[in-house]
Amino acid sequence: MACLAPGGERLLCVGESSSQVRAAYAGAWGEVIRDEDRPTVRAISLQRWAGQAWAGQWEHQTYLDVPATRGGKAGPGDSTKPVSANP
Repeated sequence: MACLAPGGERLLCVGESSSQVRAAYAGAWGEVIRDEDRPTVRAISLQRWAGQAWAGQWEHQTYLDVPATRGGKAGPGDSTKPVSANP
């Protein structure tokens, strides 16, 4: 989940495991997050579903690095550190 300022959210990708999400989210960054929204992304929250399929909720697990470029691949001199660890 991409956390935008001043309070919006965008779903980046869904996977069966945190490993799948970690492998796919940077690629999804270039497809899902619009150019004008990228500067407002303050954090990316890796979340998991807790509870039954019909009665549960999403729970935050950890923050992932915010990709520095459109395609999610940092070039020389680009930073991949999160802008903020607390949205």
